[in-house]
Amino acid sequence: MTPDEILAVVETAVLAVPGVAELYRPRPTIGSTVASARSLATGGPVARVVLDEDVLRLVIGTDGARPAPETARAAHLAALDTARAHGLSVSRVDVRVARVG
Repeated sequence: MTPDEILAVVETAVLAVPGVAELYRPRPTIGSTVASARSLATGGPVARVVLDEDVLRLVIGTDGARPAPETARAAHLAALDTARAHGLSVSRVDVRVARVG
């Protein structure tokens, strides 16, 4: 699998976490901006999960059914486990909650 395909699988895993209602694109870094521009130029989708060097970054919206910290932790574990299961080496996963309920 390519890194982009792995990120798509991670995105699907995070969206399947109970309590995650939405996934937003993280604030861009220079590397993710270049990747987004490349995706737009080729007509590909723009990933909502970003690999910034060896850090996986995601921004979630929650549905309010579970406490936001619990949902964020579950999203973190889903992203980390999925990335590792598909051979993507990451030093950490940063999860930000942008919306609660």
